[in-house]
Amino acid sequence: MSEAHGLNIRFLAQGMLKLGPDQLPPGFFEWSRDDQIKWAQDFWENCTREDFMKALAYLDLEEDSVADCLEVDDEEYTILAETPAWTAFCSEGAQKLIAEEG
Repeated sequence: MSEAHGLNIRFLAQGMLKLGPDQLPPGFFEWSRDDQIKWAQDFWENCTREDFMKALAYLDLEEDSVADCLEVDDEEYTILAETPAWTAFCSEGAQKLIAEEG
């Protein structure tokens, strides 16, 4: 007899933390891209759960979020279906910010 498993419906929800000019350090846009990224990552890491919930609520979730992965809730999290966005999200290095030349 096989063990009963559940189903996980995963999604990547867009959010936006909007920072006005008064919330940025002076001269921010004259900094190097690497310094801008470091500052933004430090800012991100100091946000609270409430900050993130507000960032998610900023956009219309009905339009800005879809189910990205269906997986079995088993030991291996066996994937039944996934979007290209989920595949990219799970790929090596996908969660590293890369500076764009400006």
